[in-house]
Amino acid sequence: MKQRTRNLNMTEGEIWKVLLLFFLPMMAGNLLQQLYATVDAIIVGRFVGKTGLASIDAIMALLRLPGNVFGGLGGGATILISQYFGAGNREELDKAVHTSVLFSLVGGAILSIIGVLIAPLCLEWLQVPLELRGQALPYMRIYFAGFLVTMSYYMSAGTLRAMGDSRTPFVSMAVACVLNIVLDIFMVGNLGLGTTGAALATVIAQALSMLLNFRALASPDSPAPMTLAKLRMDREVLRRTLRLGVPLSLQAAVYPIANMALQTTINCTGTDNIAAWALCCKLDMLIWMCADSLPSALATFVAQNHGAGLKDRARQGTATAMAMTIALVGSLSLILYFAAAWLGRFFIPEADWSILPLTGKYMRIMAPFYWTYVVGECLSATVRGVGDTFRPMLLTVVGTCGLRLAWVAFVVPHSPVMETIIWAFPLSWMATSLLFVGYFLLFHRRGRVPARET
Repeated sequence: MKQRTRNLNMTEGEIWKVLLLFFLPMMAGNLLQQLYATVDAIIVGRFVGKTGLASIDAIMALLRLPGNVFGGLGGGATILISQYFGAGNREELDKAVHTSVLFSLVGGAILSIIGVLIAPLCLEWLQVPLELRGQALPYMRIYFAGFLVTMSYYMSAGTLRAMGDSRTPFVSMAVACVLNIVLDIFMVGNLGLGTTGAALATVIAQALSMLLNFRALASPDSPAPMTLAKLRMDREVLRRTLRLGVPLSLQAAVYPIANMALQTTINCTGTDNIAAWALCCKLDMLIWMCADSLPSALATFVAQNHGAGLKDRARQGTATAMAMTIALVGSLSLILYFAAAWLGRFFIPEADWSILPLTGKYMRIMAPFYWTYVVGECLSATVRGVGDTFRPMLLTVVGTCGLRLAWVAFVVPHSPVMETIIWAFPLSWMATSLLFVGYFLLFHRRGRVPARET
């Protein structure tokens, strides 16, 4: 198969270098993607104050739910595309690319319509404080309306990365991020549109990044050039995609549901706690980017090598990626443990600095345990890469989501304070990682590795 230089073949070369070459643009792209939320937080916090910041964070867990569900289905397509690319199967690769693109357009449109219609009900479900709803509702409606472009961006970026191209999604995100910052300053700062302006800026910028990714997919030099005439859902490819993607979607659906349960309890503790927690979620974004980006690179690495029949190389990649990720996450955790309160001053005006001690306090609970999340995530990525999405879903639902829901139901009522609520996060990371370690010792170590999807 003829490849462009930006389509990285991960079946050859020194493992740590291959992972690093693929990871760096992905990490940079995820950093820019997180800057969407961070810039919104900084500008909204500066011009609207802590109520604006709290109004966005109070609904963010719900806003991630539809995207996570659809992203799970897209993850099934990404696994197939990676395996077909690694195996050099041009015909199936072409079908998978066109099916995934059309699926994202149709699915994104459906989610947009449903989301706009149910937005007011969502505020009731989340028990968002009345003083925040006037700013939360327009943000939610605009965010939901933009799901068509958001889902299409995620799918197109995932498709490019599955074929070894992590540079193009980074470039498209970089261009969009600059536009987002300019629009944020203009709409929120100059026009005074508040959270409405922040949401509009995000959707417009994501639309641009989607179009840039589509342009790359349509290039004649692409391993599987996208054309309008070929945009159709191949039945067999769709079946394989759903078989792989439905477990990922179930996992992605339960995850934010558990987080929404926790967010609902946080929303009942008052605006200061909501805002302090919102700062924690902005400050640890680098940790989550490392903890998600390297395992995502690992999943593509494993899928390409498994498709090419190089199983020993895939196993070596798991150990290398885990060591790299733990080193990065551990370094960032030390910084947040000691400097979270100081860093929080860059996000809010001086008049609201009274919440910074709370931010530092909550971060000191979580920072020592971020690395435990990495173990489970890397092992999960390896299992997904070989074409098994059911077991990672089951282990994650039990270890992470099940524990968090049980914590809310049985522990928080006896001690409804922030410290008790927050402990649900590190405990669930440790439980999930232990489950994955046990799974690998029982199955993968004995060579009982599931065969890839065919």
